[in-house]
Amino acid sequence: MLTFAHSTYFHDLLESFSAGVVICNIRGLVYAANEAACRLLGVSRRELADPAASAALVARADAPRQLARFLAAGIKHGQKPEPLAIVYAHPDGQSRRYRLSGSLLLENEKIFGILIEITDVTEIYRLHERDRDRLLGVQAAQKERIEGLVRFSLAVAHQIRNPLMVIGGFTGRLLRGKGEGDPEAEALSMILDGARRLEAVVRAVSDYARREEPAMAPCDLAALADRAFAEARESTGLAGRLETAGLGGLVVADAAMLTAILAALCANALEAAPRDGARLALAWERQDDGAALTVADNGPGPAEDVLPYVFDPFFTTKAVGVGMGLTIARRRAEEMGGALILTRGPGGGGLARLTLPGRK
Repeated sequence: MLTFAHSTYFHDLLESFSAGVVICNIRGLVYAANEAACRLLGVSRRELADPAASAALVARADAPRQLARFLAAGIKHGQKPEPLAIVYAHPDGQSRRYRLSGSLLLENEKIFGILIEITDVTEIYRLHERDRDRLLGVQAAQKERIEGLVRFSLAVAHQIRNPLMVIGGFTGRLLRGKGEGDPEAEALSMILDGARRLEAVVRAVSDYARREEPAMAPCDLAALADRAFAEARESTGLAGRLETAGLGGLVVADAAMLTAILAALCANALEAAPRDGARLALAWERQDDGAALTVADNGPGPAEDVLPYVFDPFFTTKAVGVGMGLTIARRRAEEMGGALILTRGPGGGGLARLTLPGRK
């Protein structure tokens, strides 16, 4: 592998990535990086290869301990690190927002290093900050942006879907023909992973653009909640417990829409709650003009500076994510004549509140 790592092909491959890429060995020393990574970190390749200089970069993150755990996951513990979002104090004096993801590098089933991908998401955050500053026009701007997205997404989904299927299909076929340890297999895996991510985006945009005509009827809320929670566990791969004490009764809603909304809220809560003890509580109360449902979790709760944007298309605080789940959930709630909001719970954690009309 070392011979391959020093080859012209290997370095040309690194430079082909638009994101920053840094490769460390099992001792935590950097032995390869592309120009994009050097530019994002504000250091040279020589400085990255210097243990003292590279270690100082950790202190530039707003959460150095989390970053150290991210690096230790692959280097010390042999585990694929969880994606991480950080604020980085760039040497030029500006703060940048980066998303980090890591992949273990294997040879003969042994870990010999970790590949770290650095994506600059600063402009996305700045865009949302500018939106937040325009408080007087935010509702009108959001409506216009959403309607524009609906029209645009239909055309984009149609144009992208077919070539994307070709890319993913042929990449998978080429990958199946590569033997274990083939240097091209990793590049093909990255292409296939990118195609799958894009497929998720196209699917989410298509779901959002599709207008639903609700069929409002009395629904068994307890049964829908169980089904939605099962879907959330399957989609996230996370375990947890759903508390539904006193949930018996009927609510007037479109059963499929309500299940999809609850599944999105449960998935969001599972991802926010502690991995070793996620607890969700679903409750409801009848109102004069309908019903109000709440989903509470035992996570840290959404940050105050994030709350204004949680329903914006493609907004996500996850390092890897589409950011359309809550957007689609709110749209379905509004199509049923209801409303969906997300706040911090009085005792901590996130609290989603869905109101539904008595009839439509």
